[in-house]
Amino acid sequence: MAKNLVIVESPTKAKTIEKYLGPDYRVLASYGHVRDLPRSDFAVEVGNGDVHLRYEVPKSSSKHVSAIRKEAKAAERVYLATDLDREGEAIAWHVAEVAGVDPTEENRVVFAEITRDAILDAFSHPRRIDAALVDAQQARRAVDRIVGYRLSPTLWRNVASGISAGRVQSVALRLICDREDEIRRFVAQEYWSLHGAFDRTGTAFSADLHRVGDARVTTPKTYAEQAEKGRADGYLLIGDEATATALVDRSRSVATWTVADVTRRETRRNPAPPFTTSTLQQEAERKLGFAPGRTMRVAQQLYEGINLGTETVGLITYMRTDSVNLGDTALAELGELVREQYGPRYALDKPRRYKGTAKGAQEAHEAIRPTSARRLPAAVAARLDRDQLALYELIWKRTVATQMAPAVFDNVRADLVGTDAQGTELRYRATGQVLRFDGFIAAYVESRDDDEDDTATTRELPDLVDGQTLTLTDVRPDQHFTTPPPRFTGSSLVKTLEAEGIGRPSTYASIIQVLVSREYVRVDSRRFYPTPLGEVVVAYLKQHFGEVVDVSFTARMEDELDEIAGGAEAWGPMVSEFLAEVDDWIAERKPERPRIPIEGASCPECGESMEKVFSGKSRQWFASCHRWPECKGTLPLDSYGNVTTVEQLQVDHDVACPECGKGTIRRDGRFGPFYGCQDYPSCKGIVNVEKRIGIACPNCKVGALTERTSRYGKPFYGCNRYPDCDFVLWTQPLAQPCPNCGGPLKAPRKNARNPVAVCASCEASVPVAADAPRVQAEEYVPRRSAGGADDAEQAGARAG
Repeated sequence: MAKNLVIVESPTKAKTIEKYLGPDYRVLASYGHVRDLPRSDFAVEVGNGDVHLRYEVPKSSSKHVSAIRKEAKAAERVYLATDLDREGEAIAWHVAEVAGVDPTEENRVVFAEITRDAILDAFSHPRRIDAALVDAQQARRAVDRIVGYRLSPTLWRNVASGISAGRVQSVALRLICDREDEIRRFVAQEYWSLHGAFDRTGTAFSADLHRVGDARVTTPKTYAEQAEKGRADGYLLIGDEATATALVDRSRSVATWTVADVTRRETRRNPAPPFTTSTLQQEAERKLGFAPGRTMRVAQQLYEGINLGTETVGLITYMRTDSVNLGDTALAELGELVREQYGPRYALDKPRRYKGTAKGAQEAHEAIRPTSARRLPAAVAARLDRDQLALYELIWKRTVATQMAPAVFDNVRADLVGTDAQGTELRYRATGQVLRFDGFIAAYVESRDDDEDDTATTRELPDLVDGQTLTLTDVRPDQHFTTPPPRFTGSSLVKTLEAEGIGRPSTYASIIQVLVSREYVRVDSRRFYPTPLGEVVVAYLKQHFGEVVDVSFTARMEDELDEIAGGAEAWGPMVSEFLAEVDDWIAERKPERPRIPIEGASCPECGESMEKVFSGKSRQWFASCHRWPECKGTLPLDSYGNVTTVEQLQVDHDVACPECGKGTIRRDGRFGPFYGCQDYPSCKGIVNVEKRIGIACPNCKVGALTERTSRYGKPFYGCNRYPDCDFVLWTQPLAQPCPNCGGPLKAPRKNARNPVAVCASCEASVPVAADAPRVQAEEYVPRRSAGGADDAEQAGARAG
């Protein structure tokens, strides 16, 4: 029997590390947390300024805990090698508690990468469990429990059953809802720009109208900003076609155009820093289309170890970090690699070091990087699946680029000046930028969110000199309209959360997952749209418990948790004070269901004003008379929350209400799109929209398989006759059906040498291509009548 026992979180990590340590070490996995607060009890006990959390071993962990206890009794020494962040430190402490291991012993082992040298070095320098980090994690768990268990019951009583508040996710939800409100309030503003085509001895180029007299041509946003500062006189907003046309005529009236104020300068652009958790999640979504949760799952696989044939090794360093620091060994390897792969021109004379700006960043840790830059993506591609390779290549390129020379650009700017028939000077401006040396761009270019301004030009201008005369060959006016702020993507939401100090690297993906799984938001084309349920939660919390959704309040609490992690503050008083504060809120404020006044709307029954009210049953907003319950007048709301009428909501008479036979209106609900009766709320008939995959149910032979989402946000495929038929498939089947019975085929395992799919019905093995396409779901409305397309026509259209 092995003398030493090592505890890690995951079995994959356990297998990799055990190969490095040899026969004297036995490595077991805890499978995550071994203890947690009970779900049925508050479990936060406060007294005399101190706090005690009552933990229990969940049923799912009891088997693993028993195995750890048994091995710990027999081992001469127990090492706790869980992850190096706060959560990992807390898991190590919980394991020590349940296994009877002395937490004051030097048995804590931490490492930022899973390679032979890193593991052996870590085991030669064990330390004690960091009590401050454990306290910080316990404090975080306690304040999360306080918000969830104290405030959520008030939501159940006053809004709808089964919904909840969360300390961090409620703030993230508020950001999404506030953005949606901005979009709804937004009114597009028209403006124009002028573009001139100029010629210099046969060489054509373009320029934009920059000034009219002393006024600079600008956009509505800049004009409004300058107007607030009292500087509007120095700016010109071309607000309509008539003004633009007049400026076109004035430009054409200029007799001579002269080049003036030519400036040339060289600019250098440095590469972006190496990845932190948040920047990896942002860039993986922008470049790869990965949601934050998917990014973290794949990164975990790359960190814990990949079988490369000759060895099993972690390909990247620890993926939960807010540091942009790179170690000296990694910097030296990267410098050599750049010289070999790209040449001396691309190498730096001395390493480039970055300084982090994230709150609470731990610079002693390293950024996310390859454990060895010499493992080129092409060299390991055969051992990685598609997601793993894409993410590894992204990390490898970004890391290598950090140690490459700057990109060099030549920038030219020239003004083209003329006097119009009115004696006013018109000034067009031409700008050009030419890449002279690609530098780090040869390896990697950072992407941008679509709400970031990217005004860099890449056109090359002719050789312009002050005093040259030019010919204006054409002037083109272009109409524009201002656009609302874009809805959040996973990338932009993570960026905002980090900038505001809300949450920490290890929590970003779980925050988003909670919002989606609880149906507070829906995701469409990678954009977050708040559902009516999410909106009412935010409205309720804003009205009665504003602190919980206040960005600065939440950020200050995160700072306080950082203080506890650094040992500067005790966690007991902080948790006690917060619990007392929340209890005071509930006792004093007497919360009730939100009723939000609607401007300019009159009750159809009595003519009084109306309020926006949420229905706990349908989980939709509607307009109600403010005199309710004396007056029961109601009106529907459109998708922008505006009062409308049934006629304006475009009743679909081809989808009949199953209760009364009248037409229905398409809406979005907690389980996806549906058609609700036009007479709602007096008639509550609905028709659910199905997402069929074109395969008949192999169980009942009558129903059709549809794509659905579980209460935890996980997609699955089940019969549309549920609960009469309970067939379910938890993996996305292949597009091709089973050739034997027509049932759905489960995809082969990744990287299989001879990929074989298995039928979910007859269990036949069917050879398939390694990248065989999966099914794609299409919308199907079961009760659509002949006025649109009947059932047979919809089915035929899918088959076609």
